[in-house]
Parts: sequence; C-alpha cells; structure tokens
Amino acid sequence: MKAVSYPQTLPYSEAKMASPIEKILLWSEDFLPTPDGKPDQKSWTPDLGDGSQHGLIGWGNHEREFYTTNSLTVDNGLTITAEREEGLSTIETYYGPAEWTSGKIHTANKVYFKYGYLEISAKMPIGIGTWPALWLLGKNISEGTPWPVCGEIDLFEGNGAKPRTIQSTLHGDGYAGEFGITGYHQSAANLSESFNTFAIDWRENSIEWFFNGLSYQRFEKGLGELAGKTWPFNDYFYLILNQAIGGWFVGEVDPLLQSSKFEITYIKHYKIDGVGEVLIQ
Repeated sequence: MKAVSYPQTLPYSEAKMASPIEKILLWSEDFLPTPDGKPDQKSWTPDLGDGSQHGLIGWGNHEREFYTTNSLTVDNGLTITAEREEGLSTIETYYGPAEWTSGKIHTANKVYFKYGYLEISAKMPIGIGTWPALWLLGKNISEGTPWPVCGEIDLFEGNGAKPRTIQSTLHGDGYAGEFGITGYHQSAANLSESFNTFAIDWRENSIEWFFNGLSYQRFEKGLGELAGKTWPFNDYFYLILNQAIGGWFVGEVDPLLQSSKFEITYIKHYKIDGVGEVLIQ
C-alpha cells in the first residue's frame, strides 16, 4: 500500500502452483450487525486522519482522503464509503481542507495470522482515483521494526482507472515502494460488478495468490526477483482493509466522482494441509 508504482511483473510457472487440498477454518469475520453499526472492536481498530500523526503525510503516498469512523458501516458485511466533501470542509489535512473522507481498519494488537489460506470476498469501488486494498503488515512493525523491513503482503490492490486489473505485491528490505516485487491478473469483468474472492495460500518460504479459486501468481523465497533478498514473511502479520483516494499509485481523481463504495462480505482464514496459525490477543 505504500508503493507508488509497480513497473515489473515476475514470471511464474503454472507447474509450481499447488492448489489447496485440506482446509480447516481457524478464524472468520462476517461483519454481522453490531450495536453501533461499526466493525467489532474485539477484532478491528480504525485508522483515522491523513497519516500525519504517524509521520506518514498522506499515508506516505500523497493520498487525498481523511479516514473517519463515519465512513465505516457494518450490516451483514462491511462497507467502506469514500465521499467527496461538500464546499469548504472543516476537516484540516496536510494539504488544507479535506477533499475526501474514507475508511480504514486493521487487526493490529488484536488478531494476527501466520501461514494458511486467507480468503476475502469483496466488491470493488467504481471511479477513477479509487484505491481499494486488502493487505498485511508484519507484527514486528509495532515492536520497532520499520517498514519495509517488517514485510508487507499486498493480497490485492486496485486502481479505479483499471477496473479489471488485480495487482499483488511483496515488499521487504531492498524491494519496496516502486521496487516492490509484483504481478498482475486480469478479470474477465469489472471488479465492481459483483463479489469476487481474493486469497493467498501462504506457506513457509512461499506465497501463492488466487482469484475466485484460481491460482495466478506464486513467489518463493530465493527464486526469481527474490534471489538474494530477505524474506520477512515467515512470521505473524495483521490484516488491513481500506479505500484510499488519489495518490501516486492511482493518480488524479475524476473531478466528477462524488462517492464510491468498497464492500466486503467475509474474511476466512484456514489451516491448509496442516499449516496455519491465528494469534488472538
């Protein structure tokens, strides 16, 4: 999510891709109704603001949104609504009055994942300038290990100007931001037309990505573009869901765009072939 562009695609071999055989559900989130209509605080924490309070102005990517809890709605699913502010906003950001509000939540200090099969059902927003993301950061970022040394797994990133493109990337020490090791997959239909599943089969020393149950990409420690590079992905990670607006990755926002919705129906994490852990704190 901190990347600004991804110019390269890592080739992969179909023969190396192993589909899941045995799955045992370890943790799930169906975003059932809550008293306040917000994500369950036992598992989720909202990120607020424009990143300035964390030293990440524009969340490190020159993004235009200001995250609020009002942008998050739970009712048998999660909806993250991005809305353009009317007139001169009273919300101050690093660039002046806020142009957009949106939502972001994460499981840090509450739920961590290590290996297994992680699957998310989601419908992407419509509009040029929207940047939906499903991603994970290493637990040790909260313990003083900086990004990107902590590791980042981008299960999915979308660009509203490319409504059928699925992009999945790894970031680590020496291969982060525009140098992240990435791959692309094209959907037959716009990702905003219906719900699709986005998943990873995460093992020790390898990660494989799936779209609607079909494998499209696999990266392995020490192979291809990862030869000679660190592999920080054999540890616990937490999950992040957000809809950014604008920024270096997606470019300028359509001036006619007024709002967009990023919808998620469920998240499931499985032990796969005996591999997978969930740490609940």
